[in-house]
Amino acid sequence: MKNSLKIFLILLGSIILLVAVMAVLDFCPPQGPWPMPPWCPGDEVSLPVSEPESEPESEEETVPVAEITENEILARVAIGLVQDLTTVNTYFNDATNSIGEVQASVGAGNALAENLSVGKIASLAIQLRGGIPEGFLGPLPDSGFIPAPPGACAVGASPSASFLNEAGDKITPDLLDDKGIQVISFEDLTGGDIQGKQLENTITSLITPNDMDLATPEGWNTKVWDVIAEKQQPAESLMDYHLWSVSDQIEEVIEESMRARMESMGLPAQVLNAFDNSQKSGWFAGPTPTEMDRLAGMEIEAIFSGKTEGTIYERREFSLQRLGEMPQFGPMSGEGSVIYHDPDYGDYPFELDIEWTEWDELGRVTAGEIEFDDQEHGVLIEMEIRSDGSRTALVYRNGELVGQVEGDTTGMITYQDLADQ
Repeated sequence: MKNSLKIFLILLGSIILLVAVMAVLDFCPPQGPWPMPPWCPGDEVSLPVSEPESEPESEEETVPVAEITENEILARVAIGLVQDLTTVNTYFNDATNSIGEVQASVGAGNALAENLSVGKIASLAIQLRGGIPEGFLGPLPDSGFIPAPPGACAVGASPSASFLNEAGDKITPDLLDDKGIQVISFEDLTGGDIQGKQLENTITSLITPNDMDLATPEGWNTKVWDVIAEKQQPAESLMDYHLWSVSDQIEEVIEESMRARMESMGLPAQVLNAFDNSQKSGWFAGPTPTEMDRLAGMEIEAIFSGKTEGTIYERREFSLQRLGEMPQFGPMSGEGSVIYHDPDYGDYPFELDIEWTEWDELGRVTAGEIEFDDQEHGVLIEMEIRSDGSRTALVYRNGELVGQVEGDTTGMITYQDLADQ
């Protein structure tokens, strides 16, 4: 046993010694199917050991995307433009409603006869000021077109609106000057604070208990109505014009409230008679408006820029006849010229014909028909908008129906190519 161990140790030592001598002498064995020492140059030869074969890389199958045809692009552009136009219409519709809300708020004071407070009439108006566009309260542009504020409407659209009275006159600074309109401004009516008691405080401060001058009509004229009338200023804004056009109704509401309150307070009949015979009209605004001065319509101008550029005009009638009544809207129609710039197919000049025939309880248009006509390329798109929010666009080429787009109530759009059918 000891001899075998000695032999093994001698062989192991000989191998180690041999390898050391080869390294010192930089001796390399011939290449073969054995591993080479680390100091030897030359290509490594892999040991004959079988390795698993790697699977060849599989090429991904690319699913061809359906090409959007020229006709489908045009139909989708038309639907998008109509959506932008609807946003513009909704903004100015709601802005016009805000005028009606001010009316309704003032009129509501008459229904509060049990309180008989002039302050109730004024304070209700100011609470809705946040919903009134600043453009309606500021000075009118020379053209009469009031621009929508940035971000209020669709991207790429620069809309504005002007307003007309029953006579068909556009409300402009020149019209205000020609009529010589003087009115207590919206700021003076409300005071610009959340309580809106400016007018109430003014009237209250002028009526002093036991003031014998108020026992005569002349005393009321001198001490109350003339003093309030001095607050009138030249009309500058659309709201100024509107307040003037319904000023006879505003005066009537306030006068009735004041009369009822004084009667409930047990004031002498002489004071009440003097009030009745005083100059109770014309203190809020002048000259006296007529029915033909009431606001009765608007014109919208929407200027588009970007891939679709041009101008669209729309007109709509409405009525604001009485305090306490919201605007009553009628149909809306319009026309326009726009050019769609396509990077692949070129420019398409469209003439638009617009007819909105249905609207909701707030006056927002919901249904109608719009036609896009490009006579240069023989393209005609007829679109139907339904009150449930769905729409259909038919695409014609030189009188032939070539495509149909359906937009459902969720906004999903599908196109059907009819060119070969």
